[in-house]
Amino acid sequence: MPASHKNRVIAIVTLLVAIFGLCPSFAAPGDQMTLRFLIWEGYAPYLQQQAFKQKIIEKYGIDLKFDVHHASNPDSFFNELRKGAVDIISPAHNLPKDSRYNFTTNGLTLPINLENVPNYHTITPALQKQPWAVENEKIYAVPIIQGPYGLAYNTAIVTEEPVSWNVFWDERYAGQYVVQKDYYELNVYIAALALGFGPEEIFHYDVIKGPALENKIRQLAVHAHSLWTGFDQPIHFKGRALATTWRATFPELNRLGESWRIAVPEEGTTWWVDTLMLSHTLKSDHLLKQIAEEWINFILEPEVQTDVLAMKLGVYPVTTPALNLFDKKMTDHDFVNQDRLLKNHIPWQLLNTRDRNAFSLLWKEALDARATVKSIK
Repeated sequence: MPASHKNRVIAIVTLLVAIFGLCPSFAAPGDQMTLRFLIWEGYAPYLQQQAFKQKIIEKYGIDLKFDVHHASNPDSFFNELRKGAVDIISPAHNLPKDSRYNFTTNGLTLPINLENVPNYHTITPALQKQPWAVENEKIYAVPIIQGPYGLAYNTAIVTEEPVSWNVFWDERYAGQYVVQKDYYELNVYIAALALGFGPEEIFHYDVIKGPALENKIRQLAVHAHSLWTGFDQPIHFKGRALATTWRATFPELNRLGESWRIAVPEEGTTWWVDTLMLSHTLKSDHLLKQIAEEWINFILEPEVQTDVLAMKLGVYPVTTPALNLFDKKMTDHDFVNQDRLLKNHIPWQLLNTRDRNAFSLLWKEALDARATVKSIK
């Protein structure tokens, strides 16, 4: 190769590296690429995978593979990122800047190029560019869906909608309810709300601590029929009276002949916003990172938000077009409480280390008490 041509090639490669901050990726038609997901169940449905894969074939000529694994607890995101075993994760909004993980500053995740996520601008203004998603004016976490840690009830057993979290401590329902096992802080929150503490107080151990709270949490664990993990499934609730839930609607349970609804406790309902974040594993592969960003954009399409995520999982969209579409489709009794729930929700807050450790210990002691009671029986 003539020296002038060689120098020109070097200059072009150098320019690409300068622009992208990495070595450029090249793909030939028929090439295969794999996106590795660690996400909550239901966030990458099979039919949507197939539709997106077709788009990638048409646009890039790439045979895209999905390697999807489901998270069971929040620690798993951090563990798999450290191993370099995952490309996309779906933590809730209170995790990116949690001091246990520091996802936005520890080099384990990458900023997202919003040019590849034009649907970001359709996300409701209240959820755009939140402090938990931004580092150095760059977006690291894109909201994709939202919902409650809610109070669900079986209308065949609980004939009137519960008006308070205190229903879990009603002796009539001892042994007839289920609660989430791994998110210990959420059970502390509902116990504190049941004791009369306000929405801003429940996130601070020094405000809510004391024997009354300890006893409340212990009783919640001891008298539960069972404890569920991951994403709540119909089998967790079937035949029970009450449950904590990630959902606002229960289409699967209702198809099985049970009639479950979401209650709106007067104390308020704590609220999560699940996001998608990109792993450091994509740093050296510009094209695969762009495809991952296009997947995020795809998940924000109104029909995907509404028909695939919100209505099937019983949760809420995050974009304005999808929320408008969602409202039009919510016509039967399952959705009567949706506006009340949204208006009375309490977004999860970032916990400091002291508060988190204290809440973890409270729930551990409650689980130990439960184990002791079960062993005696």
